[in-house]
Amino acid sequence: MENQLPIDIHLTKLLDWIIDRRQCPRDWQKSVIPVRNKINHAIQDMPEHPEITSLLSGSSIHYFNCLKIVEILKETEKESKNIFGMYSSQRMKDWNSIVGQYQKENIYLGEAASILQRNVAYEIPALKKQINKCQQQQKESDDKFSSLEKSINEVNYQIKQNCSELGIKGENIAKELKQLPEELVNTFIQIVDKCSALKNTFEFYNDYIEYFFKRKAIDSMPILAHLINKGNTTVFEWRTGIEPKIIEKPDPFTFNFGDDEQKVQEDTIDFGDFDIDSSNVQLDIPADGEEIDWGDFGVSVENVEENFQSIDFDIESLKNEIVVENSGVYIPSDGIAKETDAYLVLEWTETRNMLLNDLTKLVTFLKQKLNEMKSDSDSLVISTIMQDAPKTVQSCTEKDLSKSIELTRDVLNFFKSKKIEQLFRINDSPHYLKRIYDQFVNKRKSIERFINNQELMKQRQKELIVEENCIREKLDLIIKKTKELQTFMCKDLSKRYNGVRINLMGEINLL
Repeated sequence: MENQLPIDIHLTKLLDWIIDRRQCPRDWQKSVIPVRNKINHAIQDMPEHPEITSLLSGSSIHYFNCLKIVEILKETEKESKNIFGMYSSQRMKDWNSIVGQYQKENIYLGEAASILQRNVAYEIPALKKQINKCQQQQKESDDKFSSLEKSINEVNYQIKQNCSELGIKGENIAKELKQLPEELVNTFIQIVDKCSALKNTFEFYNDYIEYFFKRKAIDSMPILAHLINKGNTTVFEWRTGIEPKIIEKPDPFTFNFGDDEQKVQEDTIDFGDFDIDSSNVQLDIPADGEEIDWGDFGVSVENVEENFQSIDFDIESLKNEIVVENSGVYIPSDGIAKETDAYLVLEWTETRNMLLNDLTKLVTFLKQKLNEMKSDSDSLVISTIMQDAPKTVQSCTEKDLSKSIELTRDVLNFFKSKKIEQLFRINDSPHYLKRIYDQFVNKRKSIERFINNQELMKQRQKELIVEENCIREKLDLIIKKTKELQTFMCKDLSKRYNGVRINLMGEINLL
């Protein structure tokens, strides 16, 4: 009964077990090398047979594969069999020779044990590692794709947000941006209307300042007073109080971007390629002693003195061209508004900033008066002082002040709105509109770049999936071959020990 117990051999000890029991010589590798060379030569000339193709695929060919090949060749090469039962086919001779060399000193046992150990310890784990790497790269590609999708959505949101701030649809950005400066006219009208709504508030402020401080409100808030009284006139009229006869405004700025920019580039003149051969250039250089003729410019010392004496230095005559008012403002007699004087009050940055200062002063004043009115302290003294005040000051209530504060804040908030801020920046610097367009173009290019990267990620994922499937097929095949070799080894060893069952232990059973 003891002899019938199975023999358990751990796979890592299998080769040593075979050598220790003298089933295979210790230097079996030297004997295997010529056999491997014969196999490499023999497989170059093989008949077309599905089983042979299956045997030659996957892992390296071993002794048990050779036995199967010989059995197949007995069928494919049966026509070469002579009357003595021998095969004249060279294929059969080569493979019979290979099997015979393998059987000599049982070197096939050492090779088979080595293949099993190598497959289980290195080949199969390496393939599994490659599969895990492919799966990890697929996950990274998927995460990258999701990140790019998030970036695309974020940039699209920024574009929509910027379009909303500018008040454009975003369908044709270049065209819509060029139309923005045209909206300034309506914007100026809205501002003047809002400032005109502050007329009663300004009158209250003016009467209050004049009664208590003996000065005019126009000195504290000149731009607001001018807009309420005369509207959005030229800076010339605000400074001088006189309407200009002629307005010489700078030429409007031409916006060249989008389709116009491409058209300008296409319309550039091509002067061709003028290649000048310096060897053919001839210079007419005078001989020694001759002077170079520089031409007659008619310039001499006497001419210079005559021209200098002909200059009119009569500065007194210029005084007739300038009119000086008592206020100290110089008014050209021709009445022509030039340069900054030709701008509208709301169009020029300096006067527009002055208007914002006026509005800030006004809302601060109104808030202070509202707080004083809500306070009950010194009410008797205040009522005594207010007896001789103008009616606008006496009749003002908390409700009136609150409404005035609300109207003034409405004007300030209108200036602070994103679209109005952008319009004024475009008005102050026309190149700013080009920068806005460039920002849109860069964002569009970013989206295109993200989309292209997404396509690359998709393609990469497909490649990784194909690669993983190929590796998985190779893994399944090598596991199958390893299992078959395990079965062959156990049966062969069992025959050598009177049919006792041989069990290989270890990781091979977990495949």
